[in-house]
Amino acid sequence: MSHITQPAAPSEVAPPPVRRHRRGTAILAIAAGTALMLGGGGTFAYWSTQTALTAGPVQSGDLNLSLGAGTWTLKGVLGTAQTVNNLTNVRIVPGDVLTLTQPLNVTLVGDTIAADLKAEVGSAFATGALGSNLDVALTVSSYGTATGTNTYRITQANTGAATATVTISFKPGTTGRVGANESVNLNDIAFTLTQASS
Repeated sequence: MSHITQPAAPSEVAPPPVRRHRRGTAILAIAAGTALMLGGGGTFAYWSTQTALTAGPVQSGDLNLSLGAGTWTLKGVLGTAQTVNNLTNVRIVPGDVLTLTQPLNVTLVGDTIAADLKAEVGSAFATGALGSNLDVALTVSSYGTATGTNTYRITQANTGAATATVTISFKPGTTGRVGANESVNLNDIAFTLTQASS
């Protein structure tokens, strides 16, 4: 009786073991640790030193403007200038000139400082028939140098007390009844003192 040999069943082949790259893992760990130390709370220390100046203090200068009590006069096309005691009682007409004599005091302190003194007019003089027909002009006798409309350049050499003159002229060429029965607030004229930058 013959024996038939059965072929052996194929055995299952196990997958190769996963090889861990120890050197790569170590490099990643070192890089992560370095990033942590550099990013927040590292303990690296380098040499340093500090020496304070021996220059002493430096002090700032000053810029200021104050106004004294001004006086007003009114001159018409006819006659001479008359003192105005109460502006609210004045009724101006074309050709009139209101003049303000204004004592002022400029303080400029600084090794390189210069400033521009200016009489500025607000919106009341740009709108309305009366305001838009009034011309405002500033003069400051023997005090600074005129550098533009109603603007004087002041330096430390000519600061202190001075007298400014502001004239408000009702344009004589105003015709018809333009500006009649209107008012304009003269408080819309302001003296400004601004440090010069050019």
